[in-house]
Amino acid sequence: MSCEPEKVTALVDGALPGRERDRLAAHLADCSGCREQAEAERAVHERLRLLTLPEMPPGLDTRLRARLAERRPSPSGRFAVFALPLAAALLLALWARGLAPVVAWELSHDHAHCYGYAEPPARVRSADPAVVSGWFSGQGTPMPNLPAQVGDTRLFGARYCYLPDISAVPHVYYTGGSRPLSIFVLPHAARFDDGYRTLSGGRAVALLHVDHTVVGVVGENAADVDTAVQRLRADPETRRALVVAQALIP
Repeated sequence: MSCEPEKVTALVDGALPGRERDRLAAHLADCSGCREQAEAERAVHERLRLLTLPEMPPGLDTRLRARLAERRPSPSGRFAVFALPLAAALLLALWARGLAPVVAWELSHDHAHCYGYAEPPARVRSADPAVVSGWFSGQGTPMPNLPAQVGDTRLFGARYCYLPDISAVPHVYYTGGSRPLSIFVLPHAARFDDGYRTLSGGRAVALLHVDHTVVGVVGENAADVDTAVQRLRADPETRRALVVAQALIP
């Protein structure tokens, strides 16, 4: 059996039928890569389970009920029965999606998923930041000034990834070193103190604002993440000087 990262995720999620589950479990016993992916995803599930549920803003429920009452044409009918809980669930999901711990978990989970492949599933492959940024710009997504290299990892490529909250985010891959790195550009706002750092799923995660855009950095090592943050914050001239200086190091 060859490696199938999607089925490893399905195994961790408990979504595989019995025969397929047994076959994949036997594969994990002999494949360290798939076994590490399963362990990492189980760790993410455990950290998510331990997260403290966010508190709703005071008075939100009352305001929501009043708004629905104004718009509801009649108290009768099936829609009236389901509208309030459905609207409340949607509102809670939209409010929670911008919480820093939730965003960090989503980015860490996608980082582990993409690097579970033999190589990242990039849609555009290039070591040139201009090429990668141009690909996203062509699809209507502006990008920050991406570094060509972070530590001993180099730009590999990128693609759009879907996070658990169903948002599509640019995911930029850095490979070639012993520890892969990811840079994400979020399409929505997030609530955090600038320079936010945490551990999620055993990986270091940083959130920052770059040119009014929320950027996330995920790596296996906190020092790599700090280096990426410094590069993203640097102005273009400083970044070019850093790249030249690093290229001169034997």
